[in-house]
Amino acid sequence: MPVEIGFCPQENVICITNRRLCKDAAPRTGRTAGAQSALSGANAAFLRQLRHVAAARPRQIILREKDMTPAEYEILLLQCKAICDAFEVPLFAHTFMDVARHAGIKKIHLPLPALIAHGRRPDGFEVVGTSIHSLEEAQMAAALGADYVTAGHIFDTDCKKGLPGRGLAFLKDVCSGVSLPVYAIGGITPDNMAKVLACGAAGGCMMSSLMTAPDPKCYLAGVSKAST
Repeated sequence: MPVEIGFCPQENVICITNRRLCKDAAPRTGRTAGAQSALSGANAAFLRQLRHVAAARPRQIILREKDMTPAEYEILLLQCKAICDAFEVPLFAHTFMDVARHAGIKKIHLPLPALIAHGRRPDGFEVVGTSIHSLEEAQMAAALGADYVTAGHIFDTDCKKGLPGRGLAFLKDVCSGVSLPVYAIGGITPDNMAKVLACGAAGGCMMSSLMTAPDPKCYLAGVSKAST
C-alpha cells in the first residue's frame, strides 16, 4: 500500500525547470538553422517530464534555461506553453523578455541584476518575479515593482555544493521585512515545506526533485508508490 512521506499543497509549489536533469536531454545546439527539429528530439525527455509536472498542478512553472540562445528558448517556450495551457498551469518565462513578449507570455521571472538594469518593472507583463539573496535585495525588488520574490538558498542543496544554506532564520527575516509573497528556494521538499510556511513564506520552489520525480503528482501529494 502507499506510504506517507510528507505533504506539499500544489498551490504552494513553484516548479523551476532544468532540462539537463531529465534523462537523455541533450545540451544546447548553439545553432539557429534547423533548431526546431533538433530541439524537438533533444528535449523529448524534458517535455515528457514537464507534462508529468504540469499534471501535478503546481502554482506555476518557470522555464529557466539560461544556456539557450533566444531562438532556441522561444521554440522550447512555445512547446512548454502548449503543455501548461492543457493543464491550466501558469507558465513563466525567465530572463528573455523580448522572447516572452513575442511568444505571448505575460508572466516572467527575472534575475535581480536584470530587473535593476531595466530600472523598473518591465512593461507588458501581468506578473513579474525576481530572485533575491538578502533582505536588502528583497526590499529593492519591491521598490522596482516585483510581484513576488524567491529567496535562497535555504537548505543545503547539490545545486549549490559547498555553500551552506542560509537557513530558516534568514527566510523568516525576509518574509517579515517585505510585504511581497516570498517563495523559498534551495533544497525544498514536501518534508520541509511545513517549516518554510511557518516562516511566513507563501511557498517553495522545487527544481531537482520535480524534474527527476517518477510521479510528481504523488511526490507533491506526499505519497510514495513504494509498498510497506
